[in-house]
Amino acid sequence: MCLPLIARIVAIEDEYATVELLEGEVVRASTAIQPDVAVGQYVLLDRGMIIEVIDADQVEEMLQFYTELTEMWEKEDALHV
Repeated sequence: MCLPLIARIVAIEDEYATVELLEGEVVRASTAIQPDVAVGQYVLLDRGMIIEVIDADQVEEMLQFYTELTEMWEKEDALHV
């Protein structure tokens, strides 16, 4: 299962955005699916493409969900060791 990455747009040039992942890594992502994105927006990335714009308040909710999902996977893995 692939989860989209959360990032913030720091620059846009042509059909690509420079985005900063929450861990601090800076990467380039295609804006082909979401051509109207703007600097400062939070977005979801999947396979090098911006797939959705999200509100800043959604970021915290999504991080909580990712944390809960990770904990659930760890418990599941521990049962199969």
